[in-house]
Amino acid sequence: MFFFFLLACVAKTHAQNLLANGSFEDRNICIEFRSACAPEAWFRVPLSPVTSSTGTAGFFKGNRYESLVMEILQSPFVSRSFIYTRLLCKLEPGRVYQFRSSFRTVDNEFDHVDVLMLPFEPNRNKQHLSLMKQKFTITGKHKLADRPNDWADYLFEFTATGKELYLAIGNFSKDTLPVRKQLRGQDPPVVYDIDNVSLLPADSTIGACPEWKANTTRLYQNNSRHTINNYLDDEEEIKMADLEESPKPTPVMPVVAIVNDTLVIPDVLFRFNSSELNPQFTGRLDTLINKIRTRSFKSMEVTEHTDSLGTNALNQSLSLHRAETVKNYLAAKLSYAPASITAIGKAASIPIATNKTATGRQKNRRVEIVLVR
Repeated sequence: MFFFFLLACVAKTHAQNLLANGSFEDRNICIEFRSACAPEAWFRVPLSPVTSSTGTAGFFKGNRYESLVMEILQSPFVSRSFIYTRLLCKLEPGRVYQFRSSFRTVDNEFDHVDVLMLPFEPNRNKQHLSLMKQKFTITGKHKLADRPNDWADYLFEFTATGKELYLAIGNFSKDTLPVRKQLRGQDPPVVYDIDNVSLLPADSTIGACPEWKANTTRLYQNNSRHTINNYLDDEEEIKMADLEESPKPTPVMPVVAIVNDTLVIPDVLFRFNSSELNPQFTGRLDTLINKIRTRSFKSMEVTEHTDSLGTNALNQSLSLHRAETVKNYLAAKLSYAPASITAIGKAASIPIATNKTATGRQKNRRVEIVLVR
C-alpha cells in the first residue's frame, strides 16, 4: 500500500470549454487584409499578416491548426511568436482546471511549450510576460497519447487563483531550446503546430458561466488583428507592483485541490475481466478500511482504472462497475452513507505506465480511493 496525489481526470465531455474556437476552425475576416487570415477569438504576437497554416491536421476534424515559432536558433529570444485568447468565464479560486492541447513538431522532437495564465492582455503588456509566476511548462511527462500524423495529446492541471483573464501559449522560457537535428543541412526555425485546445474544470458537473455565449460573441467581433495598439479591453498597462502582489499558484503535475490522501489498490482486487471482487484479496480492502476509520474526512471518491486492452466502451463499463462494487463494499463495512461516496470509472484514460507491456498494463489496472477533507 502506498500513497500519492492523484492526477485527475482527462478532459470531460459535459463541461463547456472555457476557450473559444479551440479547434481554430472558425476563421476571422481581418479588416486589414479582407481575408480569413486568423482564427476567431485568438490573437497572435507579433502581428504577422498570415497567422495560420492551411494544411491538413490529419486525424482532427477540419483542416485548420496554428503554428508557433518557438525559436530561431540563429537569433534566440528575438523571433518567437505566441498566441493568446481571453477566457470565456472567470475561474473560481481554489478550483482545479485542466488544460489540454495537441502538438506536432517537424522532427518529432518535443522539448516544451509554455502556457501563461494572465491577469492582463499579453499584447498590451508584453514586457511583463517573463515575470509572470503563473507559468506552466508542458513537457514529455504531460503526454497523454500519440496520434496519427505525428500529433500527440498533452494535459496538465492547475489550481486557479481567480485572477486569470487571459491564456497565452508559446515559448516564454529564459533559456534557448536545445540543439536539434540538422534538417537538410540547415538549422531552420523551431516550429510547433497546435490544435484542439481546451480549458475545462476538472469537475465535469460544473457548467459554463451565464456570460459564456456573450463573451464568445465579443471575441469573434474583434476583426482588427494587425493594427498596432489595438487591444481587446480598456485596461491600463499593468504596474510592476501588481505583478509582485500576485499569489504564487499551486505547482503543476500533479495537483488536487482538497484531497488529503489517495489510497491505491492494485489490479488483483477483481476477478479477471469482471467487476466481482476476488475473495482472496478483499483483505486488502479491509486493511484499507481499518486505516480509514482513524481519519477525518467529508467524503470519498472511488476511481477505477483499466489497461487499454479491449474497446473503450467495454473498458468504460467495466471500470464504472468495478468502482461501484468498491463503493458498495466501503459503504457497508464503514456504515457510511453511499451518497457520500462517488464512484468514477476512468477506463484507460489516465495510465501511469505504458500499456505496451504486461508489467505496464498491470500497473495501470488499479483502484484509487481519495479521502476528501
